[in-house]
Amino acid sequence: MKKFLLTTAFLLAASFLLTAQQNMSLSLQQAISVARGQSLLAKQIDADYKSYVYRFRSFKSSLKPQFVLDGTVPSYDRSLVNVIQPDGSYKIQAVRRSILGSNLTLNQNIFWTGGNFFVSTGSNLFTNRGNMIDQRQWQTTPFVLGISQPLTLFNSVKWNYEQEKLRMKRATKQQIESYENMSVQITQAYFDLYVAKMILKNARQNMEVNDTLYKISTGRFNVGKIAENELLQVELQLMNARNAVTQGEVNVIMYSKTLNNLLGLDGSVQFDLVPVTSAPVFAVDVNQAVAEAKKNRSEMLEFELEENTAKMQVRQSQSNAFASGNIGITYGLNQTAMTLAGAYKSPLDFQMVNINYSLPLFGFGKNKNAIASSKYNLEATQAGIAFRKKSFEQETENVVNQFVQLQTAIQISAKSDTIAQKRYEVARNRYMLGKIGITDLGLAQEAKDNAVVDYVRTLQQYWQAYYMLRRITLFDFEQNTAIEN
Repeated sequence: MKKFLLTTAFLLAASFLLTAQQNMSLSLQQAISVARGQSLLAKQIDADYKSYVYRFRSFKSSLKPQFVLDGTVPSYDRSLVNVIQPDGSYKIQAVRRSILGSNLTLNQNIFWTGGNFFVSTGSNLFTNRGNMIDQRQWQTTPFVLGISQPLTLFNSVKWNYEQEKLRMKRATKQQIESYENMSVQITQAYFDLYVAKMILKNARQNMEVNDTLYKISTGRFNVGKIAENELLQVELQLMNARNAVTQGEVNVIMYSKTLNNLLGLDGSVQFDLVPVTSAPVFAVDVNQAVAEAKKNRSEMLEFELEENTAKMQVRQSQSNAFASGNIGITYGLNQTAMTLAGAYKSPLDFQMVNINYSLPLFGFGKNKNAIASSKYNLEATQAGIAFRKKSFEQETENVVNQFVQLQTAIQISAKSDTIAQKRYEVARNRYMLGKIGITDLGLAQEAKDNAVVDYVRTLQQYWQAYYMLRRITLFDFEQNTAIEN
Protein backbone atom coordinates (compact mmCIF):
# COMPACT_ATOMS: atom_id res chain seq x y z
CA MET A 1 0.00 0.00 0.00
CA LYS A 2 2.82 2.39 0.88
CA LYS A 3 4.51 1.72 -2.46
CA PHE A 4 1.21 2.30 -4.26
CA LEU A 5 0.62 5.63 -2.49
CA LEU A 6 4.14 6.81 -3.28
CA THR A 7 3.72 5.87 -6.95
CA THR A 8 0.34 7.62 -7.12
CA ALA A 9 1.73 10.75 -5.48
CA PHE A 10 4.62 10.81 -7.92
CA LEU A 11 2.32 10.40 -10.91
CA LEU A 12 0.14 13.29 -9.72
CA ALA A 13 3.17 15.49 -9.17
CA ALA A 14 4.58 14.53 -12.56
CA SER A 15 1.23 15.30 -14.20
CA PHE A 16 1.18 18.77 -12.62
CA LEU A 17 4.75 19.40 -13.68
CA LEU A 18 4.10 18.29 -17.25
CA THR A 19 1.06 20.53 -17.50
CA ALA A 20 3.06 23.50 -16.24
CA GLN A 21 6.12 23.30 -18.44
CA GLN A 22 6.40 20.02 -20.36
CA ASN A 23 9.65 19.33 -18.51
CA MET A 24 10.16 16.42 -16.16
CA SER A 25 12.85 15.54 -13.65
CA LEU A 26 13.19 11.77 -13.63
CA SER A 27 15.27 9.15 -11.86
CA LEU A 28 15.59 5.53 -12.99
CA GLN A 29 13.30 4.23 -10.24
CA GLN A 30 10.74 6.95 -10.97
CA ALA A 31 10.78 6.05 -14.66
CA ILE A 32 9.98 2.44 -13.81
CA SER A 33 7.16 3.55 -11.47
CA VAL A 34 5.65 5.81 -14.14
CA ALA A 35 5.80 3.01 -16.72
CA ARG A 36 4.07 0.59 -14.37
CA GLY A 37 1.39 3.14 -13.61
CA GLN A 38 0.36 4.39 -17.03
CA SER A 39 2.33 3.01 -19.96
CA LEU A 40 0.74 1.06 -22.81
CA LEU A 41 2.98 -1.89 -21.94
CA ALA A 42 1.57 -1.92 -18.40
CA LYS A 43 -1.97 -1.78 -19.75
CA GLN A 44 -1.22 -4.71 -22.05
CA ILE A 45 0.28 -6.74 -19.19
CA ASP A 46 -2.71 -5.98 -16.97
CA ALA A 47 -5.22 -6.83 -19.72
CA ASP A 48 -3.45 -10.12 -20.53
CA TYR A 49 -3.56 -11.12 -16.88
CA LYS A 50 -7.22 -10.15 -16.44
CA SER A 51 -8.07 -12.19 -19.52
CA TYR A 52 -6.73 -15.30 -17.76
CA VAL A 53 -8.40 -14.34 -14.49
CA TYR A 54 -11.84 -14.09 -16.05
CA ARG A 55 -11.26 -17.18 -18.14
CA PHE A 56 -10.51 -19.16 -14.98
CA ARG A 57 -13.50 -17.64 -13.20
CA SER A 58 -15.68 -18.59 -16.15
CA PHE A 59 -14.44 -22.17 -16.01
CA LYS A 60 -15.01 -22.43 -12.24
CA SER A 61 -18.49 -20.98 -12.71
CA SER A 62 -19.23 -23.71 -15.26
CA LEU A 63 -18.68 -26.27 -12.49
CA LYS A 64 -21.46 -24.69 -10.44
CA PRO A 65 -25.22 -25.04 -11.09
CA GLN A 66 -26.27 -23.47 -14.38
CA PHE A 67 -29.83 -22.24 -14.92
CA VAL A 68 -31.02 -22.27 -18.53
CA LEU A 69 -34.34 -21.01 -19.89
CA ASP A 70 -35.19 -22.22 -23.37
CA GLY A 71 -38.29 -22.56 -25.43
CA THR A 72 -40.21 -21.84 -28.60
CA VAL A 73 -41.93 -18.46 -29.03
CA PRO A 74 -43.56 -19.58 -31.29
CA SER A 75 -43.21 -22.18 -34.03
CA TYR A 76 -45.83 -21.84 -36.78
CA ASP A 77 -46.50 -24.16 -39.69
CA ARG A 78 -49.13 -23.56 -42.41
CA SER A 79 -48.89 -26.24 -45.07
CA LEU A 80 -50.38 -29.23 -46.84
CA VAL A 81 -49.54 -32.59 -45.34
CA ASN A 82 -50.26 -36.19 -46.27
CA VAL A 83 -52.38 -37.85 -43.64
CA ILE A 84 -52.58 -41.67 -43.55
CA GLN A 85 -56.18 -42.88 -43.54
CA PRO A 86 -57.47 -45.97 -41.69
CA ASP A 87 -57.50 -47.93 -44.94
CA GLY A 88 -53.85 -47.09 -45.58
CA SER A 89 -54.46 -44.42 -48.19
CA TYR A 90 -53.22 -40.82 -48.04
CA LYS A 91 -55.28 -37.70 -47.88
CA ILE A 92 -53.84 -34.24 -48.34
CA GLN A 93 -54.89 -32.08 -45.47
CA ALA A 94 -54.34 -28.34 -44.98
CA VAL A 95 -53.09 -27.58 -41.46
CA ARG A 96 -52.10 -24.57 -39.40
CA ARG A 97 -49.97 -25.74 -36.48
CA SER A 98 -48.13 -23.80 -33.81
CA ILE A 99 -46.09 -24.59 -30.72
CA LEU A 100 -45.50 -22.19 -27.86
CA GLY A 101 -43.60 -23.15 -24.72
CA SER A 102 -40.60 -22.82 -22.44
CA ASN A 103 -38.52 -24.91 -20.06
CA LEU A 104 -36.38 -23.94 -17.05
CA THR A 105 -33.48 -26.30 -16.40
CA LEU A 106 -30.82 -26.51 -13.72
CA ASN A 107 -27.66 -28.37 -14.81
CA GLN A 108 -24.85 -29.43 -12.52
CA ASN A 109 -21.61 -31.11 -13.53
CA ILE A 110 -20.54 -34.02 -11.35
CA PHE A 111 -16.84 -33.23 -10.89
CA TRP A 112 -15.55 -36.59 -9.65
CA THR A 113 -17.34 -38.71 -12.29
CA GLY A 114 -17.64 -36.36 -15.25
CA GLY A 115 -21.38 -36.81 -15.42
CA ASN A 116 -24.25 -34.34 -15.38
CA PHE A 117 -27.24 -33.92 -13.08
CA PHE A 118 -30.28 -31.86 -14.07
CA VAL A 119 -33.67 -30.70 -12.80
CA SER A 120 -36.20 -29.04 -15.06
CA THR A 121 -39.76 -27.82 -15.35
CA GLY A 122 -41.73 -26.57 -18.33
CA SER A 123 -44.91 -26.33 -20.33
CA ASN A 124 -45.89 -26.29 -24.02
CA LEU A 125 -49.05 -25.27 -25.90
CA PHE A 126 -49.88 -27.15 -29.10
CA THR A 127 -52.53 -25.90 -31.55
CA ASN A 128 -53.62 -27.46 -34.80
CA ARG A 129 -56.26 -25.97 -37.06
CA GLY A 130 -57.29 -27.13 -40.49
CA ASN A 131 -60.22 -28.60 -42.38
CA MET A 132 -62.53 -30.00 -39.73
CA ILE A 133 -59.72 -29.65 -37.15
CA ASP A 134 -59.56 -27.30 -34.17
CA GLN A 135 -57.19 -28.71 -31.58
CA ARG A 136 -55.64 -26.91 -28.60
CA GLN A 137 -53.73 -28.79 -25.93
CA TRP A 138 -51.33 -28.03 -23.07
CA GLN A 139 -48.55 -30.39 -22.10
CA THR A 140 -46.64 -29.80 -18.85
CA THR A 141 -43.71 -31.34 -17.03
CA PRO A 142 -43.92 -29.85 -13.51
CA PHE A 143 -40.87 -31.74 -12.35
CA VAL A 144 -38.14 -33.70 -14.11
CA LEU A 145 -35.05 -35.11 -12.42
CA GLY A 146 -32.27 -36.83 -14.33
CA ILE A 147 -28.65 -37.88 -14.47
CA SER A 148 -26.38 -38.61 -17.39
CA GLN A 149 -23.13 -40.44 -16.72
CA PRO A 150 -20.53 -41.35 -19.36
CA LEU A 151 -19.22 -44.88 -18.96
CA THR A 152 -15.57 -44.15 -19.66
CA LEU A 153 -12.19 -44.14 -17.94
CA PHE A 154 -11.55 -40.53 -19.01
CA ASN A 155 -13.01 -37.72 -16.90
CA SER A 156 -12.72 -34.62 -19.08
CA VAL A 157 -14.12 -32.31 -16.38
CA LYS A 158 -11.43 -33.21 -13.85
CA TRP A 159 -8.57 -33.06 -16.38
CA ASN A 160 -9.71 -29.70 -17.76
CA TYR A 161 -9.90 -28.29 -14.24
CA GLU A 162 -6.29 -29.28 -13.57
CA GLN A 163 -5.28 -27.65 -16.87
CA GLU A 164 -7.05 -24.40 -16.07
CA LYS A 165 -5.55 -24.22 -12.59
CA LEU A 166 -2.05 -24.54 -14.03
CA ARG A 167 -2.80 -21.89 -16.67
CA MET A 168 -4.01 -19.47 -13.99
CA LYS A 169 -0.91 -20.01 -11.85
CA ARG A 170 1.28 -19.56 -14.93
CA ALA A 171 -0.52 -16.33 -15.85
CA THR A 172 0.14 -14.92 -12.37
CA LYS A 173 3.86 -15.63 -12.68
CA GLN A 174 3.94 -14.33 -16.25
CA GLN A 175 2.45 -11.03 -15.14
CA ILE A 176 5.24 -10.50 -12.59
CA GLU A 177 7.86 -11.52 -15.17
CA SER A 178 6.39 -9.11 -17.71
CA TYR A 179 6.69 -6.23 -15.27
CA GLU A 180 10.32 -7.13 -14.61
CA ASN A 181 10.93 -7.36 -18.37
CA MET A 182 9.44 -3.90 -18.66
CA SER A 183 11.88 -2.70 -16.00
CA VAL A 184 14.74 -4.02 -18.16
CA GLN A 185 13.34 -2.15 -21.18
CA ILE A 186 12.90 1.08 -19.23
CA THR A 187 16.44 0.75 -17.85
CA GLN A 188 17.89 0.41 -21.34
CA ALA A 189 15.87 3.36 -22.68
CA TYR A 190 16.73 5.49 -19.64
CA PHE A 191 20.45 4.87 -19.97
CA ASP A 192 20.38 5.28 -23.74
CA LEU A 193 19.01 8.78 -23.24
CA TYR A 194 21.28 9.40 -20.26
CA VAL A 195 24.36 8.43 -22.27
CA ALA A 196 23.17 10.47 -25.26
CA LYS A 197 22.76 13.55 -23.06
CA MET A 198 26.14 12.94 -21.46
CA ILE A 199 27.84 12.53 -24.84
CA LEU A 200 26.16 15.71 -26.07
CA LYS A 201 27.30 17.63 -22.99
CA ASN A 202 30.82 16.29 -23.40
CA ALA A 203 30.75 17.10 -27.12
CA ARG A 204 29.80 20.70 -26.38
CA GLN A 205 32.60 20.97 -23.84
CA ASN A 206 35.03 19.52 -26.36
CA MET A 207 33.81 21.98 -28.98
CA GLU A 208 34.44 24.90 -26.64
CA VAL A 209 37.88 23.57 -25.70
CA ASN A 210 38.82 22.87 -29.31
CA ASP A 211 37.58 26.29 -30.36
CA THR A 212 39.90 27.86 -27.76
CA LEU A 213 42.75 25.62 -28.84
CA TYR A 214 42.19 26.57 -32.47
CA LYS A 215 42.41 30.26 -31.63
CA ILE A 216 45.61 29.69 -29.65
CA SER A 217 47.06 27.50 -32.38
CA THR A 218 46.22 30.11 -35.01
CA GLY A 219 48.18 32.70 -33.01
CA ARG A 220 51.12 30.31 -32.64
CA PHE A 221 51.06 29.57 -36.36
CA ASN A 222 51.06 33.26 -37.21
CA VAL A 223 54.25 33.77 -35.18
CA GLY A 224 55.82 30.61 -36.57
CA LYS A 225 55.77 28.48 -33.40
CA ILE A 226 53.85 25.58 -34.95
CA ALA A 227 53.68 24.10 -38.42
CA GLU A 228 50.65 24.35 -40.69
CA ASN A 229 50.10 20.60 -40.37
CA GLU A 230 49.50 20.95 -36.62
CA LEU A 231 47.13 23.89 -37.17
CA LEU A 232 45.15 21.82 -39.66
CA GLN A 233 44.99 18.97 -37.16
CA VAL A 234 43.55 21.34 -34.52
CA GLU A 235 41.02 22.66 -37.03
CA LEU A 236 40.02 19.09 -37.96
CA GLN A 237 39.42 18.27 -34.29
CA LEU A 238 37.25 21.38 -34.00
CA MET A 239 35.19 20.28 -37.03
CA ASN A 240 34.82 16.79 -35.56
CA ALA A 241 33.71 18.29 -32.26
CA ARG A 242 31.05 20.40 -33.99
CA ASN A 243 29.83 17.35 -35.91
CA ALA A 244 29.68 15.38 -32.66
CA VAL A 245 27.43 18.08 -31.16
CA THR A 246 25.05 17.89 -34.14
CA GLN A 247 24.90 14.09 -33.98
CA GLY A 248 24.46 14.22 -30.21
CA GLU A 249 21.44 16.52 -30.53
CA VAL A 250 19.83 14.11 -32.99
CA ASN A 251 20.45 11.15 -30.66
CA VAL A 252 18.97 12.98 -27.66
CA ILE A 253 15.78 13.69 -29.59
CA MET A 254 15.54 10.08 -30.79
CA TYR A 255 16.10 8.49 -27.38
CA SER A 256 13.77 11.01 -25.70
CA LYS A 257 10.95 9.87 -27.98
CA THR A 258 11.71 6.24 -27.20
CA LEU A 259 11.54 6.85 -23.45
CA ASN A 260 8.39 8.96 -23.84
CA ASN A 261 6.72 6.13 -25.72
CA LEU A 262 7.68 3.51 -23.12
CA LEU A 263 6.44 5.70 -20.27
CA GLY A 264 3.17 6.54 -22.01
CA LEU A 265 3.88 10.29 -21.96
CA ASP A 266 3.42 13.07 -24.49
CA GLY A 267 6.23 13.04 -27.04
CA SER A 268 7.02 16.68 -26.34
CA VAL A 269 8.08 16.03 -22.74
CA GLN A 270 11.71 16.86 -22.07
CA PHE A 271 13.53 14.89 -19.38
CA ASP A 272 16.02 16.12 -16.80
CA LEU A 273 17.51 12.76 -15.92
CA VAL A 274 18.87 12.27 -12.44
CA PRO A 275 22.47 11.00 -12.76
CA VAL A 276 22.94 7.33 -11.90
CA THR A 277 26.16 7.32 -9.93
CA SER A 278 25.95 4.17 -7.82
CA ALA A 279 24.67 0.64 -7.72
CA PRO A 280 23.72 -1.60 -4.79
CA VAL A 281 26.24 -4.30 -4.02
CA PHE A 282 25.03 -7.53 -2.42
CA ALA A 283 25.91 -11.19 -2.50
CA VAL A 284 23.98 -13.63 -4.67
CA ASP A 285 24.33 -17.36 -4.13
CA VAL A 286 24.05 -19.30 -7.39
CA ASN A 287 22.42 -22.33 -5.80
CA GLN A 288 19.81 -20.17 -4.08
CA ALA A 289 19.14 -18.32 -7.33
CA VAL A 290 18.53 -21.60 -9.18
CA ALA A 291 16.28 -22.87 -6.36
CA GLU A 292 14.22 -19.64 -6.35
CA ALA A 293 13.92 -19.70 -10.13
CA LYS A 294 12.61 -23.27 -10.03
CA LYS A 295 10.12 -22.33 -7.35
CA ASN A 296 8.89 -19.05 -8.81
CA ARG A 297 9.26 -18.98 -12.59
CA SER A 298 6.33 -19.46 -14.98
CA GLU A 299 8.42 -21.84 -17.10
CA MET A 300 8.19 -24.47 -14.38
CA LEU A 301 4.39 -24.28 -14.55
CA GLU A 302 4.66 -24.38 -18.34
CA PHE A 303 6.64 -27.62 -18.05
CA GLU A 304 4.02 -29.05 -15.68
CA LEU A 305 1.22 -28.01 -18.04
CA GLU A 306 2.90 -29.66 -21.04
CA GLU A 307 3.49 -32.90 -19.14
CA ASN A 308 -0.07 -32.88 -17.79
CA THR A 309 -1.41 -32.44 -21.34
CA ALA A 310 0.65 -35.38 -22.56
CA LYS A 311 -0.59 -37.54 -19.66
CA MET A 312 -4.15 -36.53 -20.46
CA GLN A 313 -3.70 -37.73 -24.03
CA VAL A 314 -2.40 -41.08 -22.79
CA ARG A 315 -5.37 -41.47 -20.48
CA GLN A 316 -7.81 -40.56 -23.22
CA SER A 317 -6.29 -43.00 -25.73
CA GLN A 318 -6.40 -45.78 -23.12
CA SER A 319 -10.04 -44.99 -22.43
CA ASN A 320 -10.91 -45.14 -26.13
CA ALA A 321 -9.49 -48.67 -26.30
CA PHE A 322 -12.02 -50.01 -23.80
CA ALA A 323 -15.79 -50.15 -23.67
CA SER A 324 -17.52 -46.81 -23.47
CA GLY A 325 -21.08 -45.63 -23.30
CA ASN A 326 -23.54 -43.58 -21.37
CA ILE A 327 -26.21 -44.24 -18.78
CA GLY A 328 -29.15 -41.87 -18.52
CA ILE A 329 -31.83 -42.04 -15.82
CA THR A 330 -34.79 -39.67 -15.80
CA TYR A 331 -37.79 -39.45 -13.50
CA GLY A 332 -40.52 -36.85 -13.62
CA LEU A 333 -44.18 -35.84 -13.70
CA ASN A 334 -46.19 -34.81 -16.74
CA GLN A 335 -49.77 -34.17 -17.78
CA THR A 336 -51.86 -32.90 -20.69
CA ALA A 337 -55.12 -30.93 -20.78
CA MET A 338 -57.05 -28.42 -22.80
CA THR A 339 -56.24 -25.68 -20.27
CA LEU A 340 -53.00 -24.72 -18.55
CA ALA A 341 -54.52 -25.14 -15.09
CA GLY A 342 -55.83 -28.57 -16.02
CA ALA A 343 -52.39 -29.64 -17.27
CA TYR A 344 -51.03 -29.21 -13.73
CA LYS A 345 -53.74 -31.27 -12.04
CA SER A 346 -53.03 -34.86 -11.03
CA PRO A 347 -49.77 -35.21 -12.97
CA LEU A 348 -48.65 -38.67 -14.00
CA ASP A 349 -45.18 -39.94 -13.25
CA PHE A 350 -42.80 -41.22 -15.91
CA GLN A 351 -39.38 -42.90 -15.91
CA MET A 352 -36.73 -43.37 -18.55
CA VAL A 353 -33.55 -45.42 -18.42
CA ASN A 354 -31.10 -45.53 -21.30
CA ILE A 355 -27.85 -47.46 -21.33
CA ASN A 356 -25.76 -47.13 -24.43
CA TYR A 357 -22.43 -48.80 -24.96
CA SER A 358 -19.67 -49.09 -27.53
CA LEU A 359 -17.17 -51.93 -27.40
CA PRO A 360 -14.20 -51.93 -29.81
CA LEU A 361 -13.79 -55.42 -31.21
CA PHE A 362 -11.29 -55.22 -34.05
CA GLY A 363 -9.74 -52.12 -35.62
CA PHE A 364 -6.50 -53.35 -37.22
CA GLY A 365 -4.47 -52.03 -34.27
CA LYS A 366 -5.96 -48.52 -34.28
CA ASN A 367 -6.34 -48.21 -30.50
CA LYS A 368 -3.10 -50.04 -29.75
CA ASN A 369 -1.15 -47.70 -31.99
CA ALA A 370 -2.93 -44.64 -30.61
CA ILE A 371 -1.92 -45.67 -27.07
CA ALA A 372 1.67 -46.30 -28.15
CA SER A 373 1.78 -42.92 -29.91
CA SER A 374 0.50 -41.05 -26.87
CA LYS A 375 2.97 -42.84 -24.58
CA TYR A 376 5.92 -42.00 -26.82
CA ASN A 377 4.64 -38.43 -27.01
CA LEU A 378 4.66 -38.34 -23.20
CA GLU A 379 8.19 -39.77 -23.17
CA ALA A 380 9.36 -37.16 -25.70
CA THR A 381 7.69 -34.38 -23.71
CA GLN A 382 9.34 -35.48 -20.48
CA ALA A 383 12.76 -35.72 -22.16
CA GLY A 384 12.31 -32.28 -23.71
CA ILE A 385 11.29 -30.82 -20.36
CA ALA A 386 14.31 -32.38 -18.65
CA PHE A 387 16.61 -30.81 -21.27
CA ARG A 388 14.94 -27.41 -20.99
CA LYS A 389 15.21 -27.54 -17.21
CA LYS A 390 18.97 -27.99 -17.57
CA SER A 391 19.10 -25.04 -19.96
CA PHE A 392 16.93 -23.13 -17.53
CA GLU A 393 19.42 -23.75 -14.73
CA GLN A 394 22.36 -22.72 -16.93
CA GLU A 395 20.58 -19.52 -17.95
CA THR A 396 20.00 -18.65 -14.31
CA GLU A 397 23.63 -19.34 -13.42
CA ASN A 398 24.82 -17.19 -16.34
CA VAL A 399 22.69 -14.25 -15.24
CA VAL A 400 23.99 -14.54 -11.67
CA ASN A 401 27.62 -14.77 -12.81
CA GLN A 402 27.19 -11.78 -15.11
CA PHE A 403 25.63 -9.74 -12.31
CA VAL A 404 28.45 -10.59 -9.90
CA GLN A 405 31.07 -9.78 -12.56
CA LEU A 406 29.45 -6.41 -13.26
CA GLN A 407 29.71 -5.45 -9.59
CA THR A 408 33.48 -5.64 -9.98
CA ALA A 409 33.44 -4.08 -13.46
CA ILE A 410 31.69 -0.96 -12.13
CA GLN A 411 34.51 -0.27 -9.67
CA ILE A 412 37.16 -0.78 -12.36
CA SER A 413 35.28 1.38 -14.87
CA ALA A 414 34.83 4.18 -12.33
CA LYS A 415 38.56 4.15 -11.56
CA SER A 416 39.38 4.18 -15.30
CA ASP A 417 37.09 7.18 -15.78
CA THR A 418 38.85 9.10 -13.00
CA ILE A 419 42.30 8.29 -14.42
CA ALA A 420 41.28 9.28 -17.96
CA GLN A 421 39.86 12.60 -16.73
CA LYS A 422 43.08 13.43 -14.86
CA ARG A 423 45.21 12.39 -17.82
CA TYR A 424 43.26 14.70 -20.13
CA GLU A 425 43.59 17.65 -17.74
CA VAL A 426 47.35 17.11 -17.58
CA ALA A 427 47.61 16.74 -21.36
CA ARG A 428 45.57 19.87 -22.01
CA ASN A 429 47.68 21.93 -19.60
CA ARG A 430 50.89 20.63 -21.17
CA TYR A 431 49.61 21.46 -24.63
CA MET A 432 48.76 24.99 -23.51
CA LEU A 433 52.39 25.27 -22.36
CA GLY A 434 53.61 23.88 -25.66
CA LYS A 435 55.18 20.77 -24.17
CA ILE A 436 53.19 18.19 -26.20
CA GLY A 437 51.70 18.13 -29.67
CA ILE A 438 48.07 18.12 -30.76
CA THR A 439 48.19 14.37 -31.50
CA ASP A 440 48.94 13.49 -27.88
CA LEU A 441 46.20 15.83 -26.70
CA GLY A 442 43.75 14.24 -29.14
CA LEU A 443 44.56 10.76 -27.85
CA ALA A 444 44.04 11.91 -24.26
CA GLN A 445 40.70 13.49 -25.18
CA GLU A 446 39.55 10.36 -26.99
CA ALA A 447 40.50 8.19 -24.00
CA LYS A 448 38.64 10.58 -21.68
CA ASP A 449 35.49 10.51 -23.82
CA ASN A 450 35.54 6.72 -24.12
CA ALA A 451 36.11 6.24 -20.39
CA VAL A 452 33.08 8.37 -19.50
CA VAL A 453 30.83 6.44 -21.87
CA ASP A 454 32.28 3.08 -20.80
CA TYR A 455 31.54 3.82 -17.15
CA VAL A 456 27.91 4.76 -17.79
CA ARG A 457 27.43 1.80 -20.14
CA THR A 458 28.77 -0.47 -17.42
CA LEU A 459 26.21 1.06 -15.05
CA GLN A 460 23.56 0.39 -17.67
CA GLN A 461 24.62 -3.24 -18.01
CA TYR A 462 24.62 -3.59 -14.25
CA TRP A 463 21.09 -2.24 -13.79
CA GLN A 464 19.79 -4.31 -16.68
CA ALA A 465 21.41 -7.38 -15.11
CA TYR A 466 19.90 -6.33 -11.77
CA TYR A 467 16.37 -6.40 -13.15
CA MET A 468 17.11 -9.46 -15.27
CA LEU A 469 18.16 -11.28 -12.10
CA ARG A 470 14.84 -10.29 -10.53
CA ARG A 471 12.97 -11.42 -13.63
CA ILE A 472 14.70 -14.77 -13.99
CA THR A 473 14.31 -15.73 -10.32
CA LEU A 474 11.28 -13.64 -9.26
CA PHE A 475 13.27 -13.04 -6.09
CA ASP A 476 14.63 -9.78 -4.65
CA PHE A 477 18.10 -10.67 -3.33
CA GLU A 478 18.63 -7.13 -2.08
CA GLN A 479 15.61 -7.45 0.24
CA ASN A 480 15.85 -11.27 0.49
CA THR A 481 12.18 -11.78 -0.38
CA ALA A 482 10.10 -13.24 -3.21
CA ILE A 483 8.70 -10.75 -5.75
CA GLU A 484 4.93 -10.62 -5.74
CA ASN A 485 2.74 -8.35 -7.79
